[in-house]
Amino acid sequence: MNAHVTRFMPLRCAVVIGSAAVLTGLAGCGLADTASPVATPAVGLNRTRVPLGGPLELTYRFTVAADAERFDGDYLVFVHFLDADGELMFTDDHAPPQPTTSWQPGQEISYDRRMVVPVYPYIGEVTVALGLYSPTAGDRLPLAGEHIGSRAYAVATLEMAPQSESGFLMYEDGWHQAESVPEEPDREWRWTTGQSTISFRNPQTDSTLYLEVGGRPELFESPQVFTLSIGETVIETIELGSTEPSFHTVPIPAASMGDADAVTLTLTVAPSFVPSEVTNGTNNDGRELGMQVFYAFLEER
Repeated sequence: MNAHVTRFMPLRCAVVIGSAAVLTGLAGCGLADTASPVATPAVGLNRTRVPLGGPLELTYRFTVAADAERFDGDYLVFVHFLDADGELMFTDDHAPPQPTTSWQPGQEISYDRRMVVPVYPYIGEVTVALGLYSPTAGDRLPLAGEHIGSRAYAVATLEMAPQSESGFLMYEDGWHQAESVPEEPDREWRWTTGQSTISFRNPQTDSTLYLEVGGRPELFESPQVFTLSIGETVIETIELGSTEPSFHTVPIPAASMGDADAVTLTLTVAPSFVPSEVTNGTNNDGRELGMQVFYAFLEER
């Protein structure tokens, strides 16, 4: 047994409920799995170095074995991000968009997901491991690839890097308090007013602003328009034409940020609205609202 496999022994031998699933079907803890793999997994990353709090785009691919039998249930994908000691830090567990009961022998299943790397107390190399598990029976399926135990398979590596000082954004004027719904308590957003501001330490270098926002275009005859500016300089203009939240990558040149120690971004949404007015009093919310901001992150290039 080589050192790489040995360091994952704590993960392999543990019985974990929830995202990790309950391990069944192996001859014993740490023993080789001789069952025929049902698929070959792969994960592509849009980048291999991500600052804490930064976005990461992943492309998941499963190539179903040519001799695989039909799946007897809808399996979920568990995705574990492990530190250098093989300890679980966070996950991207999910249901594949195409249920496994519809996967065919020889078929390639491919889809994209986006996540935010948590602000976790760790800097260094990360191993991405995944597998397929049943949320009802708790069993995991054998896959082809680098098996690290408990039918988890190493599919990619990345580096978690420190967040720069300019990445700490201050919500200044024109913001309402954070909100969420009971169904997704970790999915927070803040409403802007018609005009709001964000400030941050000037990085003095070209940077990228990542934003996930949502508007209410169905309330108006024409779409809402979101403008991002620094002083008199317009950085980006975005049309909020969908009722679904949208993700945007906005380049911010160093020249547009000037020489001051701090930079103030102005977010203008037109038109804004007051729920009690546009619903004729059905909704008694009297706040001026512009758009929902689910995520904002600045990264130096």
